[in-house]
Order: sequence, then C-alpha cells, then structure tokens
Amino acid sequence: MVNKTVNTFPKTISVIFHPLLIPTWAFLVVIAQGNLHFFQIPPHAKWLIAAMVFTISAAVPAMIILLMYRLKMISALSIPIKEERAAPIIISALFFYLTYYLLKHLQIAPIFGFYMLGATTLAILSLFINLWWKISLHLTAMGGLVGAFTGLSLLVHDNYLTTVISAVLLAGVVAYSRLKLSAHNPLQVYAGFLTGFGLMYFLFEILH
Repeated sequence: MVNKTVNTFPKTISVIFHPLLIPTWAFLVVIAQGNLHFFQIPPHAKWLIAAMVFTISAAVPAMIILLMYRLKMISALSIPIKEERAAPIIISALFFYLTYYLLKHLQIAPIFGFYMLGATTLAILSLFINLWWKISLHLTAMGGLVGAFTGLSLLVHDNYLTTVISAVLLAGVVAYSRLKLSAHNPLQVYAGFLTGFGLMYFLFEILH
C-alpha cells in the first residue's frame, strides 16, 4: 500500500507529461504567451487549432497504441520493453508529421509547425537509438520542449526566460518520476534530455 502511494505521484507526472502530450502543452504555452500575431495564429481559431493539435498528435496515436495493447502487440501501455517500442514510436512520428503537414497546408502557425517537424525528427532519431539503447522518450520530449523555447527566445522579442526556467524545472520533475519508477537509469534520462534539447535548439538556430 505504501509503495503504491509513493508511486502515484511519479505515475501521474509520467501521464500528464507523456511524450504524446508535449506538443499540446507547447501549443497551450504559445497561446498563453499571447503573441498570436507573431505566430500567425488567428485569435478566433486558437482553441480549434489546439483541439486539432491534441487530436492528431496525441489522441489518435494514443488510441492506436491502446488498440495494440488490447491485441497483445505490446505487453503494457507504458511500453517498458525496448523491443516493443519501435511501432509506437513510428506511429508517433507519423502523426507528428501529419500535424506539421496540416499546419503547413492550412498556412497557420508556421513556427509551431516547425516545432512539430522537429518533434518528428526527434521521434525518428529516438527510433534509431532505441535499436540498441533504451533512451528516455519522456526526457527526449521534455528536452525538445526546453530547446524549442530556448531557440524561440532568439526569434521573439518577448522575454521567454520564465517559460524556459519553468520547462527546465518540469523536466527535472519528469526525470525524477522516471527514475523513481525505475523506468530508466540516470544516463538514459540525461541522454534523452540532452538529445531533445540539442536537436530542437539546433533546428531553431537554423530558423533564426
């Protein structure tokens, strides 16, 4: 009973900041910042776009992964076995790219679309790393979020320092949670964060 209670917090954090949900959180932060004109997000459509991002990048792939679990194609929804992660990662990459494609086709939120392209690239990179090593996908996503906001600060005149610091602190909480659940060792967690941060920051440097 005590062990269950102790694990409740890290499990909750792992769900709230699941890699599939990070793009949605990123878009909500962009909305909260209020600089919709710079991001070319129509104010009247911001919540509709947020719903689209959530549905395509999170809800649909999550349902497919749930179906895979029901069909016993994966042993658990948390996908703890390295060999079972390839298909879910590919599914994530496909729907991340679809989100990017739709945003580009609709000619809205091009900078966020660029972030989704970066998320797709990260997923593909994680897929190749996963062939020989179980890198933390949670921290890869969180590192990508921090890298994107850090790179974004080069493009926007608004002060993103608070956003970047908040994202770093959240990444620390997620890292603690993954370690507490024994989902990864420290090296896999640190490598995930640095991989996500490095790639996404590099991409935003190119955009700059």
